[in-house]
Amino acid sequence: MPVGRPRKPDSEGTKKEVEKRKYMRQYQAQLKKDINTLAKMEIDCDEELARIKKEKAKLIDDLEKSNNQAEDILKEATKTTKPVKKI
Repeated sequence: MPVGRPRKPDSEGTKKEVEKRKYMRQYQAQLKKDINTLAKMEIDCDEELARIKKEKAKLIDDLEKSNNQAEDILKEATKTTKPVKKI
C-alpha cells in the first residue's frame, strides 16, 4: 500500500506542472538511491575499520612479544657469573 498522498496523473495540470512533478519524482528517487548507497558504504567502512583495529591489536601484541623475547635474550647474553679470584 502506498504511503502518503496519491500521485496526480500526468494528464492533470499544465505541461509545466507535469514536468515539475516528473522532475521532483526523479529527484526524490535519486535521493533515496544515494541515501541507500551511502548507508551501504558506511557499513563497509565500519567493517573495514573493525578489521584494521583487529589487525592493529595483533601487530601491537606481536611487537610486545618480540620486545619481551629480545629483552630475555639480552639478559641472557649479559648475565655475569661470579667473578673468579685469581691467586
